[in-house]
Amino acid sequence: MDTVKAALITCSVYQPVTGRALMALRAVGVKEYYIQSSRAVVLRRKSGFLGIGGGIGLEEEPADRIFLHVPASEGEIALRALTAACDLNVPGRGSAIWEDVDIVRSSAWEAHALMPIEKAADVDIQDGLGYLTCIVQHGRGNNIVSAILGLGVPMPLVTTGEGTGLRDKLGLIRVALPASKEVVHAIVSAHEVVEILNSVADAGRLDRIGSGFIYESPVRSGAINNMVIRGQRHSASIEQLIEAVDDLKGSTNWRKRALGGDGAVRERSYMHDLVNVTLICNEGFASDLVHAAMAAGAGGATIINLMHARTDEASSPVSAARQMTELIVKREAVEAIVEALTVAGAFEEATAGVISLRPVNLASTH
Repeated sequence: MDTVKAALITCSVYQPVTGRALMALRAVGVKEYYIQSSRAVVLRRKSGFLGIGGGIGLEEEPADRIFLHVPASEGEIALRALTAACDLNVPGRGSAIWEDVDIVRSSAWEAHALMPIEKAADVDIQDGLGYLTCIVQHGRGNNIVSAILGLGVPMPLVTTGEGTGLRDKLGLIRVALPASKEVVHAIVSAHEVVEILNSVADAGRLDRIGSGFIYESPVRSGAINNMVIRGQRHSASIEQLIEAVDDLKGSTNWRKRALGGDGAVRERSYMHDLVNVTLICNEGFASDLVHAAMAAGAGGATIINLMHARTDEASSPVSAARQMTELIVKREAVEAIVEALTVAGAFEEATAGVISLRPVNLASTH
């Protein structure tokens, strides 16, 4: 299996900011990108009337999850351009992260050099981060979101997809497990990953069969949205104060604390040394390819719909309507699964598949 090093850049912003992100990508010379519709969730402080009806509740807003692959040496250029263009250093605007990936060389992806933007050189980016993904049945995403926000983790993003795998193996029992899934994404401090996973897994009752799957992958660096609660009543928000202390301390390690409140959080055994095999292909091909991967040893998967766009007029076999699935597999199974996807036609022109690999630090399910 021949691969090439690349950077996966993911930018999560509210929809009014999306245009600025796309302009930044064009400015640095990005040729293609993907957009996934989502909803961003924060806590909103409500004042009420005469003290009645006040408190804190969930508030949702439409958001976009924009992601793209660039050469490994160009990851920082794209990350800094998005951070500067979208003012991501200001709490409440959004986040952008850089993950290291390996792309299978037969993929329908071409490396292009990028052009740095001078004004982006001084924006703040940080390391010591992890990317949390939790897949649950439709309608249970807000349980995960509430747990994440309750731990002080900002702006969880919720997307949707169709599940396959475990459900297909359960025969008649599968009618009790809806195919529709919600996927919750969050960026967390690396030193709090285990505590956060424990608490979120408890909140989502992920120890029950078919209830969900949660995993964490490493982040090279990023610009993080620190807004957890909206409706500040002071000249500086708590998020701005936290950011100032981060700058003084030089990292986020000072934030480490006991998570999960006063209740006991059950310690879990986690799966380690896993790999995220991500497949992106033209719409209509994902289901057959996933079944080929499952026959080669992959477990369940969730298929999501994406919009693909190019910034130039070059002809391409890549359709505007794309599908993506992420297979979390054992490292020793990767070669066989990629081979199975290849034989099943992942790299044929009609499919225009892109397969990328990235490490998974921890994962947990029933």
